Amino acid sequence: MEFYIAGSGQVLPANELQINTGFPPTTNPSALAANGIYLINESPNPYDPDLYEPTAIYTINGNYADQSWTAIPLPLLTAKENASEEAKTASNTSAANLITASGVNVDIWTGAASQDPASRPPIYNTLLNEMASIGDSLAATLTAIDTATAVDDINNIIHPPTGIINTGRGSGLGPEDLNPSYYTEFNSVSMTEAETELYVPGTATVIPYDPGLPPPYIFDSSGDCFNPGNYVIQIRVSATSEVIAEFVVPLNPLSQNVPF
Repeated sequence: MEFYIAGSGQVLPANELQINTGFPPTTNPSALAANGIYLINESPNPYDPDLYEPTAIYTINGNYADQSWTAIPLPLLTAKENASEEAKTASNTSAANLITASGVNVDIWTGAASQDPASRPPIYNTLLNEMASIGDSLAATLTAIDTATAVDDINNIIHPPTGIINTGRGSGLGPEDLNPSYYTEFNSVSMTEAETELYVPGTATVIPYDPGLPPPYIFDSSGDCFNPGNYVIQIRVSATSEVIAEFVVPLNPLSQNVPF
């Protein structure tokens, strides 16, 4: 629990309020507000401190102060160094989790990796291929970070958007036709919905963001876009074709919410 002092812009924790203002933290919020003291409606800081220098701002709302955040990007080189370390740590964690889940000592996996892939047991190949995939993904991420020209671009790589898209198939021409779709939730501090597109790998079809569609829709295939039996679609960064998320579009003429 924290309190915003409007006159000075100071923020005080509950255990310091009475010492600094004479009011105990249990005082009715309306009485506090009458004296320029506001209980803070806290909100989580959405900015990665390894990439941005965040600052809390406060807006008076009745007897309370609503907290929100703004941020200044760190120097590009610093952000690149920090993001690279974040990416390495995430990959190391994924690799360690694979080994832990296998129940097999890392020394055994190291020995298996030195064997000829054609002659070693298939069960080893499965995990080692997953390990190789983690390594390939890390290499691609580090390359993207190194070539980024803005901190926001780095943030998009390390923290891709999350959210919910309302979508489905079958409302128009049939099961190969994507329904008109839209985001019901889109979370990112460095990217907007308008900077995304949908992409169907099976037919190499790009479905651009289209603000001219009847609200709330922003994506529409305008006809069949899937091959029968293959309903995988990707949400991508339109400028770079970087994949944000991939999922199978459900057969639902009424559409449904799909988290990503």
